[in-house]
Amino acid sequence: MGEPLKSEETIREYLLGRVSDEATLEGLEELLFTDEEFCSRVALAEDGLINDYAFGTLNHEDAESFRATLASDPERLRNLELTEALREKALARNLSKAKLKPSYFSSIILFFRQPVYAGAFAVLLIAAVVLGIYFSRRSNTDDLAELKSIYKQARPTESRISEFDYAPLSQLRGAPDTGNEKRLRRIENNLIEATEKTSNAETHHALGRFWLTQHKYPDAIKELEAALKFAPQNARIHNDLGAVYFEVAKASPEGKRFEPLSHAFEEFTRATQLDGNLLEALFNKALAQQELAPRQARESWLLYLQKDPSSPWAEEARRNLAWIEKERALSRKPEEILADFLIAYRNHDEPRAQRIHNETKGVLTSSALTLQLSRRYLGAKKSGDNAEAKESLDALTYIGRFEQAENSEFFFLS
Repeated sequence: MGEPLKSEETIREYLLGRVSDEATLEGLEELLFTDEEFCSRVALAEDGLINDYAFGTLNHEDAESFRATLASDPERLRNLELTEALREKALARNLSKAKLKPSYFSSIILFFRQPVYAGAFAVLLIAAVVLGIYFSRRSNTDDLAELKSIYKQARPTESRISEFDYAPLSQLRGAPDTGNEKRLRRIENNLIEATEKTSNAETHHALGRFWLTQHKYPDAIKELEAALKFAPQNARIHNDLGAVYFEVAKASPEGKRFEPLSHAFEEFTRATQLDGNLLEALFNKALAQQELAPRQARESWLLYLQKDPSSPWAEEARRNLAWIEKERALSRKPEEILADFLIAYRNHDEPRAQRIHNETKGVLTSSALTLQLSRRYLGAKKSGDNAEAKESLDALTYIGRFEQAENSEFFFLS
């Protein structure tokens, strides 16, 4: 397809429902079926429009056009409602923080503004900070290294904790074995002592991560929020606070998950805004979106895999992406699935054609490609459409050969 169809202006006009030219519409829809990169660009542009509309930054004409599309696009309406709910929650939280009284420490600031005290205080403060950082870093680094080593074989949370290496998700939720229990108690005591001696972002962050691994979520939230008071722009702390809320949501009953998931999504989003290359936050944001809005999660997983295509975390990302693709395929009409497959098959786009087959393989419904192609073949033979019959039979043979080559499966060739 020509580049004009892929321009930002054309995409925006399409999403606002203002493309009336039939040839242009057909070209755009074919690109959405055949061009994965273009599909991702359209989805990201749609997310931007939803955010702009929710925050009132669209001009009057664009807002009217956007509003007119909602009646025919229930999924866009759901995504808009989710964005507006998150916006309202953020506004309410900011308003609540704005009403808080200032800390009592502000009452003594005037005292230290007097030159006679300021110099001596500054010298003492610098010395204390340097010594505190030195000793706390040495202790926290050792304790965190030991904590990470305990979870080398099985990680304690589905979400990613910052700076923890990959390990498969633990299926055990009971007490640790005796040897590790003693180590954990020692680490706990050391980290608590470090925060009491030196209260800063690093010590509170370390203790917060420890409580997260132990599933003591209220304690973890308390420590991580304390760490953010010292370092509000620290992406890793935001990520780990989001991880706590995500684990709270997963441990909650179905009807009580939205609020902690919303908190988690906010924190992961903030972390990615502060550091767009923080893999832990990118991974976790996709996890949260998978629970809240699977369609948007697809784009987040694709973005993650661009940044990290080959690690064990990437394999988990691909499994999650495959699940979303299968759910999306099953939610589409059978004729849409068949049309998508035939476009890929005719264009010799083997990866896409095979992926569509894999998404419906084993599904005993009218969506299954082999069932649809068989019916298409029989219908074409009955009506005398030899070209369509031949194409259907060739496509079935193609699927059979793929199954034979990839899975040593001869069922589809029989």
